[in-house]
Amino acid sequence: MEIKEYLNKYGLIGVISDYEISLDKNKLVKDLDIKNRDKAFKMVNLDNSILDKEIKELSLDNLLKIDLLTKIDKEIIIVGNLSKCLNKKDLEYLKKLFLKLVNNYHKKIVVIDNDINVFFDLVKIVLVLKDKQIVYETNNFYDDKLYQYCKMPKIVEFIKYINRDNKRLEEVTDIYELIKDIYRSVS
Repeated sequence: MEIKEYLNKYGLIGVISDYEISLDKNKLVKDLDIKNRDKAFKMVNLDNSILDKEIKELSLDNLLKIDLLTKIDKEIIIVGNLSKCLNKKDLEYLKKLFLKLVNNYHKKIVVIDNDINVFFDLVKIVLVLKDKQIVYETNNFYDDKLYQYCKMPKIVEFIKYINRDNKRLEEVTDIYELIKDIYRSVS
């Protein structure tokens, strides 16, 4: 299957690969083609004070948000490197925004990152791309073959370690669910 077919089926997919923002870094933010700029800035928690800055002067989180806003009116939105650019609060906010865009506005979103944690509570399928070809796909964050292509998150590593002999804990991706499960298993 091609990525477009996955997008049609799932609406929101995760891709393990490298991503580079393609904005012209010598332009000013106000020169970018962003529809309904004030509403768009508010949607991603950006301040209008950055309008007169050059793109190369922006912080990584603002650069990622501006990159997203230039694509927000398109049917297919491709964003990446969320783990390198955003703090936990901004990442959780953008995850909710992506889900809303997919569910309410029927957008199709590709999130590209090398950190699996970004995909937790966001995507239903993860694809691995090498040389623009899909080399692996999975819908299970506990799939051992997935971690041949990227680093295993600590929570997955911990649960796999505990469950190595027999299954004691549920395979969860949320730390609070893990804590509840540990509490249930010892009481």
